[in-house]
Parts: sequence; C-alpha cells; structure tokens
Amino acid sequence: MNRIPTKDALVRRNISVESDLCVFCHEDLESVDHLFTACVTAHRVWCRFSEWVKIPPIFAFSLTDLTDLHKGINGDKKTKEIVQGLITVTCWCLWKARNAKIFSDGSGNVDEIFGEVKSLSFLWLKSRSSFSNLSWREWYSFPLYMM
Repeated sequence: MNRIPTKDALVRRNISVESDLCVFCHEDLESVDHLFTACVTAHRVWCRFSEWVKIPPIFAFSLTDLTDLHKGINGDKKTKEIVQGLITVTCWCLWKARNAKIFSDGSGNVDEIFGEVKSLSFLWLKSRSSFSNLSWREWYSFPLYMM
C-alpha cells in the first residue's frame, strides 16, 4: 500500500531527506522493495533465514513476494503460520535496523539483525502460542523443530 515511510516515499510526500539512497548499501533508492528484498543486507539476512528454517533459498522481488512466501512452504497450517510469523519478525528487524542506522548510529550488521530475528521470534512464539515450552537451544538451531 506504499505507506511505509522509506526515503523514496518521504520524497514523494515532499519531505526533505538528506539522501534517498539505501542506508545499508548506499547503492540504490531506498524503496520498500529494495530495503526488504534487493539490498545486499536484506539478501544476506534472507539467506541466513532460509538456512535456519531449512527452506529453499528465498528469491523475492517485492514485499508481497515475502508476505506470500509461507503459502509455498511444505507443511501443515501451523507450520505455515509459524513461517509467516518468522517472515514478519524478520521484516520488522530489518526495519528496526534501518531506523537505528539512521537515527542512532546503528551498524546494520547482518549478524546482529539476524540474532534479533532469532530472539524476537522465540519470545513472540513462546508468549503468543500454544508452544509455551519451547526450548531456546532447539529453537536457535531450527525453529520448526517442534513440528
């Protein structure tokens, strides 16, 4: 719906920004699709994600591709819901890292971003689902171990 205030969206709304380039790679216009799929930082995070969840490599060209990714995952409805939640958490962590880099001198480090994906998604699932007895050790290695 083009409501995420990326730099290109802010410029379209006549809001002055210092630079409209991606804060992670400084190579392209910071749009929603670039920030979440095309940027080298996002690509590395999604590579780590697919290895962690043990799914084929993710080839997404838009945010919509990411939000629909869970539909093509093998497994039951619960597995698909967990993968959808993991994708949402990963997008949130990329957005938070982008904002930290702009507003509080964050690093944008892939390892830090992905570490936050693992910890936030563990806390999210443990507190908001029937999987209240999740094991951090098992989760850290493979988030769908309980399926």
